[in-house]
Amino acid sequence: MEHQQWQSLLKLGNHCFHEKEWSKAEYFYSEAYDLLAFSYRNNPMCADTLMAWVCSCHNLSALYEHQGNISLALRFLMVPHEYLLEVTNAKVDDEDIKLIAFKGLSLTLSPILLFNKKHVICDNCIDRFDSLKLLLQQQENVIH
Repeated sequence: MEHQQWQSLLKLGNHCFHEKEWSKAEYFYSEAYDLLAFSYRNNPMCADTLMAWVCSCHNLSALYEHQGNISLALRFLMVPHEYLLEVTNAKVDDEDIKLIAFKGLSLTLSPILLFNKKHVICDNCIDRFDSLKLLLQQQENVIH
């Protein structure tokens, strides 16, 4: 995959987002998401591609949150987080892949916790994501 292609798509999406051209922003972010997901599947050792994919997920989340689609916004925060948790817990021969995934988790955790402060996450939503319940319980324990 051409490095500049997904970067251009994300830049175009950001421009459209700032211009409040929601459907165009969604299109560009979604195209970048698809390109990056495909590229990462073909090269799981590329940390840059993984981080860019997480970024595209977060851009889609911000877009849906801004439009009031809180459920879809949460989904795009949780998808990369759940995926990276699976990778870190998987039995893989290559420990470097696990290290890259673990590094990615540091980028997925804080947006989820911030989202939780801004929006009440319903119990059904929490139950859909195994790790979300644990994260929220851990955050509660730290606060108290």
